[in-house]
Amino acid sequence: MPFKEEIKDLVAYRAAHVCSNPSCLRLTAGPSLANSSLKVKIGEAAHIIGEKPTSARHRDLGDAVLNAIENAIWLCASCHTEIDKNKGIDYSTTDLEQWKNNHEERISVILKNHKSPLPLFQRATINATVAQGLVDVIDEHGVFFQHSIYESPDLAIASVDIARKKISRKKRDIVEDVRLKDIGKSIYDACREYMNETSLNAVAWEAYLQVMRTRVGVQLGCLEREYGAIIPVNLGQIVIR
Repeated sequence: MPFKEEIKDLVAYRAAHVCSNPSCLRLTAGPSLANSSLKVKIGEAAHIIGEKPTSARHRDLGDAVLNAIENAIWLCASCHTEIDKNKGIDYSTTDLEQWKNNHEERISVILKNHKSPLPLFQRATINATVAQGLVDVIDEHGVFFQHSIYESPDLAIASVDIARKKISRKKRDIVEDVRLKDIGKSIYDACREYMNETSLNAVAWEAYLQVMRTRVGVQLGCLEREYGAIIPVNLGQIVIR
């Protein structure tokens, strides 16, 4: 059975309505700007040890233990879905307990030190904009998604070079986010290596082009999944989700 309402409220308060996944930290509650009497809530109390035999990380510990506050972690809806995929094989009980403990300790320190979490939110907003900007740069250049019959080796290389330089500039705007920097670097490296390979063997430019598109497609999937970036229709054919 689901957690009781008082358990849900308590775990949400203890997490300050922020997703406990350290790679997410998404705010999960806020106002509806269209109606002052309404709220927006995208957070959920998730089971660390699954309550049912078919659920993720299940152990038969009894309802009292499985539905207690100690077994509840506050997550955004997306992270809740992710941790339970494939019966939770990618996220152990120990991982989730560590997430919860570290997050609650972090929130407690912020609260006691009278620090504002707004800089965290501002950084998240800036970085989400950068993530979308990386997608938009790729979308601006047909070399990443057009059929190769519409491309020529020289023009393809020139286009990738321009995109590479734009991506380099976008990377400079990232604020204290190692993961996003890694994604930006991976896209940049895919472009750079395509140019290097074609300079050594221009005849195989189409094969190298497909490799580059695949590598960029993987990173587009990450930008969509982890930063909420919107993938345009053109790029849908290369994105790897």
